[in-house]
Amino acid sequence: MMFTATLFFIIIFLVLWILRLKKKINKKEKIEENCKYREEHFKKLFDMAPIFIDSFDTNGHCYLWNKECERVFGWTIDELNAHENVFALFHPDPEVQETMREAFATRKETQYIDMSPLSKSGEPIPSRWINVDLSEGEIIYIGIDMRAQKEAEKKLLEAQYELRELNNSLQERVDVGIKEIYKKEQLLLGQSRMAQMGEMLSIIAHQWRQPLSVIDMSAFSIQNKIDLQKFDFDDKASQVKFLEFLTKEIKDIHRYTQYLTGTIEDFTNFFKPTKRKETTTLNVPIEKALNILDSLTKKENIDVKVDIQTYKRVKIYTYEVMQVVLNIIKNSIDNFIEKEILNPTINISVNEDNNKFTILICDNGGGIDEAILEKIFDPYFSTKSEKNGTGLGLYISKIVIENHSFGMLNAKNIHNGACFEIILYGER
Repeated sequence: MMFTATLFFIIIFLVLWILRLKKKINKKEKIEENCKYREEHFKKLFDMAPIFIDSFDTNGHCYLWNKECERVFGWTIDELNAHENVFALFHPDPEVQETMREAFATRKETQYIDMSPLSKSGEPIPSRWINVDLSEGEIIYIGIDMRAQKEAEKKLLEAQYELRELNNSLQERVDVGIKEIYKKEQLLLGQSRMAQMGEMLSIIAHQWRQPLSVIDMSAFSIQNKIDLQKFDFDDKASQVKFLEFLTKEIKDIHRYTQYLTGTIEDFTNFFKPTKRKETTTLNVPIEKALNILDSLTKKENIDVKVDIQTYKRVKIYTYEVMQVVLNIIKNSIDNFIEKEILNPTINISVNEDNNKFTILICDNGGGIDEAILEKIFDPYFSTKSEKNGTGLGLYISKIVIENHSFGMLNAKNIHNGACFEIILYGER
């Protein structure tokens, strides 16, 4: 009975031991299977990786050489190991060979290095490498093929060079274009001034009639008094009276001569190209323009109202601004005459806000047709008859203000007329 019980326990122990052993064997098999799977997985990854993975010992024996290395450099691992001096295959220079041998033997700290080892066909392969120090002194080098990047860098440099050449060429063409535009602007400016000269001569001729008549009458009166001997030069009182008369007539002659001189000076400066800016107040070019047009505005019974809100000085091309003001006012006058406007009025105002100067010239001439409002500053566009307009006045005015004076010239319709806005900027 005792023996039977002992045997039973021994059998149970053996069964348990066998089951435990089987479990260990199964676990070991699974571990081995998992290791095999991982080994195959990493081998596949090692071969398919699009990077270089290699390792050599100090004798030049290669024990790691993946498919990417084989594809790019052209050698198999067997071909490398069949060569007596493997480093010479990649680097003909003995000094570089020695450096590589030392690197595989002693380089412990991770470092990046750029080099161009030769392929089997003798092609330099620009590449960047990093060393990975494994256990037991094993060093693996991982590299990337830099040929595509180097080619891209080369193309980038070529593109940059071509772009620089294109920019230089473009700049030259732009400079030539700007000069051509400037020449055309000067030509148009000359044409415009010649056309305006005819108008101004007519205005000035009319304006000079009265002063010249007064001067002629004064000279005639003096000569008449002398010829008719209406003064007794032997009588003291008569002498004094004659001198008073003479002084008055000479003063009138001098005053009207000065007026004529001022008019012709403004006329001359108006057509003289301005070479430099002047520091002045904006009432000056306005007054000069109105002086030239004074006889015409009076003849047409045009009420000109001027409201100067600022006398702050600003640096401008005085006679060019005067030309623009005169041109805008002359257009209003022509429009009044053509449309036979009753009670024609021109309102001129000058304002300043934070060094922004604004000249407003508005009339009650019925305004500008909205269909052509955007075209009035185009060259050779005119609403006047062919004999009365060249279509250059407003175009040149815009060039003078916006290109020469770095300001703005705009036009808009108001309730019963047109309004031109000249904006100039003072120095800050």
